[in-house]
Amino acid sequence: VVFIAFYLYESFQVLKNKVWKNSYSVHVEHYRLMRNWTIFLFSICALLFLRLLTSIVTEVMYGNAISGTNFYIVHAVIWLAVFAKILISPEILFGLPHLNKKVQSLIKNEVKIDERNWIFDQSEISNQQDLKLKDKMDERITNLIEEIENLALNLRYFRNQKITIADVANELGVPVSHLVYLFKYHSKMTFTEYKTFNKIEDAKELIENGFLTVNTLESLAAEVGFSSYNPFFTAFKKLTGLSPNEYAITKYQKDETTIVKRLNIVQ
Repeated sequence: VVFIAFYLYESFQVLKNKVWKNSYSVHVEHYRLMRNWTIFLFSICALLFLRLLTSIVTEVMYGNAISGTNFYIVHAVIWLAVFAKILISPEILFGLPHLNKKVQSLIKNEVKIDERNWIFDQSEISNQQDLKLKDKMDERITNLIEEIENLALNLRYFRNQKITIADVANELGVPVSHLVYLFKYHSKMTFTEYKTFNKIEDAKELIENGFLTVNTLESLAAEVGFSSYNPFFTAFKKLTGLSPNEYAITKYQKDETTIVKRLNIVQ
């Protein structure tokens, strides 16, 4: 009992100070997974300890030999909860970063890099710090671009309004400095412009797939990650030369009956 109590206390101190209170600059979803799992497993250990204490107290009260084995059914149920949790959340067995790499490797061939946005030839570098990164970056520029394009095109990562370059770096498991270097020397737009570009491309695809036949333009703006309709309208007009309304009409003009009867556009 003393042995278990001591290690429960020490485990609690380590988890509280090193895991539960901190948000490390690592893979965000993986950190959340580990945090939730450590809370769950610590709770399980605490329950098992309480079962042991209850068993000992009961044996003493009834004059039985002290073995700590009473309430074995409770013991079994607690461990069944652990097995059920593993079945529900099996990624704990190998970790989310590893899982994401596997998934991305399966769909990587489906990612077509939009060469309008990227520069593959090396630009002249004068910054000394960037020169130090050059050797590391040259070998993986194409792969890194593919991974970012995968986030944008397949995973619709930029629909989240709050995504920052640090979030993307965490998601890909690379230092933020690598992405800063990439957008500085190998992109034709800034990171903010790249996010906006992909949101508008996302909106165009949704329009072409009939999103506006049952939804409003405000819903479209929110769907692709804009806080309101006005910035969405401004960005859409700037990048396409048309308002969202005009773009939708040109895409649906082949079926004028549909555009009149079904297209739910808010002027």
